[in-house]
Amino acid sequence: MELNYVPSTRGKFELSSNIEHLLAKSIDDLYEELGRSLITPDYPLAGTVTRQNAVQRGKSFISGSLEKLRAKICVDWHYCNKRSGYADFQSLAYAVAPLVSSVVGVPATTGMIVAIILIKSGLEKLCNCP
Repeated sequence: MELNYVPSTRGKFELSSNIEHLLAKSIDDLYEELGRSLITPDYPLAGTVTRQNAVQRGKSFISGSLEKLRAKICVDWHYCNKRSGYADFQSLAYAVAPLVSSVVGVPATTGMIVAIILIKSGLEKLCNCP
């Protein structure tokens, strides 16, 4: 399933319809989804992107953005203090996704993929929460 950015008021609806799809994916599937969302806008005529290339692109994007994401989520937003306020994965994903988008300059749907990767990988570990 390809994610497309839908601006303004429809953006939240579009995310709602895709979040369950994303939550069910493995980390590598999420990296692939992220990689494809990053590659496709830049290279619309590039032809087929392999799973391996898409996964690598997704991982490279996360690793290259990790310090900025850590600063925004852990330091500025104080994740360790706020984590108990989120009853479920989905509400946390909706809270973290806009932070991601603001830091790395990606559309809302791509920000949601990054947020879910970070949450599944462990925000406690990322933020070194006590």
